[in-house]
Amino acid sequence: MKLKELRDRINSIDDQILKLLHERAEISQKIGSIKADAGTEIYVPHREYEILNRLKTQNLGIYPEDAIDKIWAEIFAASRAVQTPNRVAFLGPSGSFGHTASLSFFGPSAQMIPITPQSDIFTEVEIGRADFGVVAMENSVHGTVRDVLERFLHTSLNICAEIYQPIRHHLISKSDFAEIQCIYSHRQSFAQCRLWLNKFMKSVEQVEVVSTSDAAQRAADEPNTAAIASKLASEIYEVPVVADSIMDEPKNTTRFLVIGDQIVGKSGHDRTSIFFAIKDKVGALYEVLGVFNKHQRNLSYIESLPSRTKPWEYIFYADIDGHVDDDDVHSVLEHLEDLCRDVKILGSYPRGTE
Repeated sequence: MKLKELRDRINSIDDQILKLLHERAEISQKIGSIKADAGTEIYVPHREYEILNRLKTQNLGIYPEDAIDKIWAEIFAASRAVQTPNRVAFLGPSGSFGHTASLSFFGPSAQMIPITPQSDIFTEVEIGRADFGVVAMENSVHGTVRDVLERFLHTSLNICAEIYQPIRHHLISKSDFAEIQCIYSHRQSFAQCRLWLNKFMKSVEQVEVVSTSDAAQRAADEPNTAAIASKLASEIYEVPVVADSIMDEPKNTTRFLVIGDQIVGKSGHDRTSIFFAIKDKVGALYEVLGVFNKHQRNLSYIESLPSRTKPWEYIFYADIDGHVDDDDVHSVLEHLEDLCRDVKILGSYPRGTE
C-alpha cells in the first residue's frame, strides 16, 4: 500500500478511537450518577487494576505493557473527571516530584492542591479539603521518609494505592553554567546527586529548602543561582535545564502512597501495610516473623521506629503481599493480634508497577 493510503487508514482508526472514548465517557457519567445515588466511591483502584490486567492478557505484543499502563491511566483519569474531579493534595509548590506522581496517577483533570510541609497533606485529607493525598514513603537510594512513616501512626486514613515514580534530577538555571554561585534543592536531592555535584560543582554553595519546586522558584527569581529539580518544575517556572539527569543512580525511584478515607477491594495483586508493637519479652520479634513463614506470606518491607511512649520500646511498620480479605493474610493478622500489644492496619491496595 502507498504511504497516503496507510495514513488514511490511521486517520480512520483514530476517528474510531475518539468516538469510542466519547462513548466510554458517556457510560462513565452514568456510572458516576449511580455511584452518587448510592453514596459509593468514585475512585475504585481495584476495578482499574482488573481492567488493566484483563487488557494485558489480550495484548498482541506490539505495545509494551508500560505503554498500556500509561494510555489507560489517562483514560481512567478522564473517566473519573467526568464523574467527579478528584481533589489531590501533594507536597508543594507546584512542580515537585509529588506533583509529577499525582499527575501521572490522577491525570490533568484532577484539582491539584500544593501543601507544605508534607505531613500536613494528611490533615488536608482528614478535614475534607482534599479527597486524596500523595505522600513520598521511600526512595530507592535514600530510604524511608521518616516524617511520613510516623504520621501514619496518628491518622485514621487508609492507604488506597501506591505509585512508583522514576526520579530524574536536572540542574536548572537562568544563568550560564560557569556563573552559578548557589544551588537550591531538597536534602534528598543533594544526597541523590552527590557524585555529580562533587565532580562538576564542588565549590558551589548548596542550600537546602523544603522541596525541589521551592528550589525552582528561587532559581527563577535570583540571579546566579540554580536548582536541582524536575522537568515539570523547569517548565512551570520557565527555568532552562543546564544539565540533564544528574542523579547518581539512573534507576532512582520514589514510592508514593495515595491516602484517603476509603477501603479498597481486592484486585488479586495487592499489598497490605500494617503497624505492630511487640511485647517486651525475649524472642517476641522472632515469634512474629515466624507467623509470616507459617502462612507463607512474603514480608516485602519492615522497619522499626521508636514508640515515643516508653524509652527503648519500638513499633514496626511492615508490608505484606496480599489483601486483608485473603484467607492467609486474615489468619496472619489474627495471629499477630494474639502475639502483639497492638496491630494497626493501614490499608490493602493494588501493588504499583515498578
